[in-house]
Amino acid sequence: MDRIQVTELGQIPEADIEFGDMTIFVGEQASGKSILLQLVKLVVDIETISQSLKTHGYNWDKNREKFLYLYFGEGMQKIWDSETTKITVGGARFNLDTVLTRRMRGKAESLLLIPAHRTGMIKKGWPRAFTDYDAGDPYVVRQFSERLRRLMDKGLGSGKGAIFPQIGRMDRTLQDVIGESIFAGAEVKRDSSVLFNRFALDIEGNELPFMEWSAGQREFMPLLLGLYLSMPLRENKDKNIKWVVIEEPEVGLHPKAISVLLAVFLELMRRGYKVIISTHSSQVLEMVWAIRHLAEEEATPRMLLEMLDLRPNSFGRNMAQTALKKTFKTYYFSRQDKDVEVKDISTLDADDPDEAVANFGGLTAFSTKVSDAVSSAIWKGNS
Repeated sequence: MDRIQVTELGQIPEADIEFGDMTIFVGEQASGKSILLQLVKLVVDIETISQSLKTHGYNWDKNREKFLYLYFGEGMQKIWDSETTKITVGGARFNLDTVLTRRMRGKAESLLLIPAHRTGMIKKGWPRAFTDYDAGDPYVVRQFSERLRRLMDKGLGSGKGAIFPQIGRMDRTLQDVIGESIFAGAEVKRDSSVLFNRFALDIEGNELPFMEWSAGQREFMPLLLGLYLSMPLRENKDKNIKWVVIEEPEVGLHPKAISVLLAVFLELMRRGYKVIISTHSSQVLEMVWAIRHLAEEEATPRMLLEMLDLRPNSFGRNMAQTALKKTFKTYYFSRQDKDVEVKDISTLDADDPDEAVANFGGLTAFSTKVSDAVSSAIWKGNS
C-alpha cells in the first residue's frame, strides 16, 4: 500500500495520502487524524480484525453500522456511508460492505498501531485484557492493550530479570538514552512487594509502584512495550509486521525525551518498517526538515547523530546513514467549519507563501509570533 484516497469519511470530505518511509500527520484536535489512522489499519488488517472480534465473541451479522460501532467505537456508526464514502487503496476500490460479506481467513497482523490515551490501557499497574473494555471502545485500543497483556504474560512480566532494559530488544545506545532521559537510570521490574502483577521502578533497590511514577513515565510504558513488539528478542523485526503507527508519542515527555523517540523512529525505519506518526510536537517535523537538508548537502551521518545527541558508534552511523536515504511525507489536517482539509505540506519550506507549509502545519506558528513580537518591540525601542 503506497497510497490511500478517501472521499466522505466522517468529517473528512477528501484526502489523498501518498506514504513515504515515514509519514507524519499533524493538525488540531478532532481533525480526523485518528480516524484516518484507524482506516489505514482497517484496510491493511481487515481479516485479522474480523477474526479477532469473532474470537472475543462479537458478531455484526454482516451489518456495516454494527461493525463500525465495534471497530471505530461508540457514536461512529455513521461515519461511513454506503453511497458517498469511497476508499481507494493503491488504485483499487475498498468496499467495506463487500468485504464484510466474504469469508475471512485468519491472517497475521501486518500493521502495529500504538494508539493515544495509553495510560488507560494500564489497570492497577498492568495491561488490560481485550474483554476488560466495553464493546463501544475503539478496537485499536482494545487490541493493542490485549497484545501488551499477552506479551507480559508470556514471560516478560514473570519477575525474572528487568522488563527494561532488555538485552536483545534494542541496541544498548538506545537503551541508555531511554533509561537516562525517561526512567532516570531506574529499572522497570515486576513489583515483588505484592501478590498480583504490577509494574514498579527499581530505584537502587526501592520499588516505586506504577501509579507513583511521573505522568510521562506512565504514558511511555505502553509505548515502550509496543516498541518491544516491533523489536522482538534477538530478531531485527517482526516477520509479519510491515507498518508501525504511533499516535502522539510525545505525550507527557520532556523535549529531551522526545529527541530520544526521534532516534527510535529512525531505528524502526532502519529495521525495514514503514512508519506513520501522528503528532503535536514540532520536534518531529524539525527532524524531518533537517534530514532533508542534510541529505541534499550530502552530510555525514555524524551530523545527524550530533543533532540527536547520539554516540557515533557503528550502530548510530548505520541508523543515520539509512535515515538520510529515506523518504518523508507530511500531511496537515486543518478544521474548516464542519469539514477537515487534508493538505500535503511535505516541503516544509519556511519561505512558502502558504502558512500551513511555512509554519509546519501550525506547530511553529506561536514561535513565529513570539519572534515577530520581540523583533517589533526591539525595532520600536531603537527607532
